Amino acid sequence: MKTRNQHLSARRSARLAAVQALYQQEQTGGDINAVVAEFTEHRFSALQKDSLYFNPDVALFQSLVLGVTENLEALDSLVEGNLAENWKLDRLPSVMRAILRTASFELRFEEIVPTPVIINEYIEISKEFFQDKDISFVNGILDVISRHTRTKPDIHQNE
Repeated sequence: MKTRNQHLSARRSARLAAVQALYQQEQTGGDINAVVAEFTEHRFSALQKDSLYFNPDVALFQSLVLGVTENLEALDSLVEGNLAENWKLDRLPSVMRAILRTASFELRFEEIVPTPVIINEYIEISKEFFQDKDISFVNGILDVISRHTRTKPDIHQNE
């Protein structure tokens, strides 16, 4: 039986893997289904060796990667619409695009997960790749996006 912390770690691990898979797909232009298969069949065992992460939640991972891919145009529009004037999404580093796209997907389509949980999860993931200024940037963008996408107040206290 998993403890609450292991459950959250499994979900964060899935989110991190989703960001990495989307980054990989953008860099290689490969088929997203092949990327998902590569992660689920090979890469997840490498994540398990890292003491920071537990077994990724495979269903969440697949839902995020495929959901972002299926809604990419709308998500890019949502993110770009909340960047500073004259800023384009392609000016951002690829991994930041993957983080913002994945977080935006959850904010827009995963209504059961509370907004603060989603934002916090992607802030923590951002810390794996960026320094303070960029982490604050991600936080600011996700905060604004959440106000535009979340019309109902969060009623859940825990994920």
